Amino acid sequence: MGALAIKNVTKRFGDTHILKGIDIHVDSGEFLILVGPSGCGKSTLMNIIAGLESPTSGEVHIADRVVNDVAPKDRDIAMVFQSYALYPTMNVRQNIAFGLETRGVPKREQEEIIARVAKMLQMDHLLDRKPGQLSGGQRQRVAMGRALARNPKLFLFDEPLSNLDAKLRVEMRTEIKQLHHRLKTTIVYVTHDQIEAMTLGDKIAVMKDGIIQQFGSPQQIYDAPANLFVAGFIGSPSMNFIPAHLASEGGAIGVSLQSGEAACFVPLPDSQRFARYVGKRVIVGIRPEQWDVANDGGGLDCKVDLTEPTGPDTIVFTQINGIEVQARLHPRDARAPGSVLHLRPDMGKVVLFDTETEIRIG
Repeated sequence: MGALAIKNVTKRFGDTHILKGIDIHVDSGEFLILVGPSGCGKSTLMNIIAGLESPTSGEVHIADRVVNDVAPKDRDIAMVFQSYALYPTMNVRQNIAFGLETRGVPKREQEEIIARVAKMLQMDHLLDRKPGQLSGGQRQRVAMGRALARNPKLFLFDEPLSNLDAKLRVEMRTEIKQLHHRLKTTIVYVTHDQIEAMTLGDKIAVMKDGIIQQFGSPQQIYDAPANLFVAGFIGSPSMNFIPAHLASEGGAIGVSLQSGEAACFVPLPDSQRFARYVGKRVIVGIRPEQWDVANDGGGLDCKVDLTEPTGPDTIVFTQINGIEVQARLHPRDARAPGSVLHLRPDMGKVVLFDTETEIRIG
C-alpha cells in the first residue's frame, strides 16, 4: 500500500507560481527527503501534505485516500517543526500526553504510551522537567516523542535540526535514522542540508523553483545527477564543472584537459554513446574524490594553489581548463602550494552535461 502519493500538485499565491506539477509516490515505511535551496517550495509542499495549505490543483493521497478536503487533525499524521513548539508551563510528560489527552485516550493507556516513547527516546529521567530545564537536543526529542505518541500513518519533519549546533545535529540525525529503522514508519523530511538528505533518506526529491529536478535513491542522485543543478547541490565539496570540447583521437572519444602549459587527451569509457557530441562543447563533471595521483608521472601536471587539511583528507585547489578545481586526496598524496601534482581523473565516474540545456548526456 502506498503511504503517500502526490499527483500533479500545483500551488499559486496570486500570480506567484510556487509548485509546478509535483508527482511523488512514497511506499509504506520509506523515508523521503525533500531537499533544495530556500524558496524552492519544499515547505509549501510539506504544508499541503499536512493540510495547512490547500493545493491549487492536483491530489494528495495518504494511505490511498484523497485528503484534499480532509482537515489536518483527521489526516492521521504527526508533524515535528523546526521550532520545538512545546508548552513551557507543562513538563515533558504533559507535553507528550497533550495530543493523547485531547483525543480522549484513557489515562492508563496514556501512561503506557508515554513510558514506551520515553524509553525509546531515552527520556525516562526527564519526564518531570519543563522545557526551560532542557537542552536544545532534549527539547527536540520531546517534540519527536509527542509525534511518536500518536502512532500515525505518516510523520512529517520540517527542518527539525536547523536550530541545533553542528555536533548535536549529527547526534540527532543518528537518532532519527535509528528510530526509523526500529519503527519502520513512513517519514517525509524537509531540509536544505544535502548531508542530512544523503545520510537519512531512502529516496530524495531534489527541488528547485517549484519543480522536482530529480527523484531517486541517494546513491543514484550522487552518481548520476540529472542536471548541473543537482550535481552541484548534492555533494560536499561540490562537483567540479570543467568546460571542454569532446573530441575523437585514434578511434577513441574523450576530452582535452589543460593545466598551465601541460595538456592531455583523456578518453571516455564506452565512448561511442557520446559520438554525436564530438566537436561540441560540454561540461565535464568530476567530483573531488574522483581524482587519483599519478605517481608514475602520467596524468595532468597541476600546480597546487591552496590546500585545506581536514584530517582524514586534504582538499587541493588547482586550475584546469582555466577553472578552479578541487581534488580530495589522502594527506600523504597532497603537496604544498606552489608544488606540482600529477592528477588523473577516474573517467569511469565522470559525467558530462550539455552546455545549453545543462542536462546530463550519454
